[in-house]
Amino acid sequence: MKLNINAYQRMRIPFALALFMMLSACQSIWDTSPEFGSTINDAVKDQLVNPNAPVGNKKVTTGLDGGSAKGAVDNYQKSFEVRVPTSSGTYPAGAAMGTSSGAR
Repeated sequence: MKLNINAYQRMRIPFALALFMMLSACQSIWDTSPEFGSTINDAVKDQLVNPNAPVGNKKVTTGLDGGSAKGAVDNYQKSFEVRVPTSSGTYPAGAAMGTSSGAR
């Protein structure tokens, strides 16, 4: 007697075994300890200067007015500009070329 097994029936057993192995690797319950992640939380807290900063602060922080804030931002952006040397020379103003002053 010859068994007539088609390709679908031949693949069922390996597929079922592979599926069982994959599902057995999944953990159904994750029981974390109460200290899970405490190392990171402690590192963040250690970087704070005053962790209780807003508590007891009676001084209201209002920030800058509009003109001062715009001036600060403009000065910050100007600090990245490349300055082109002037046509009078390559030395900045106040720099003198030659020997230092003094008696010989």
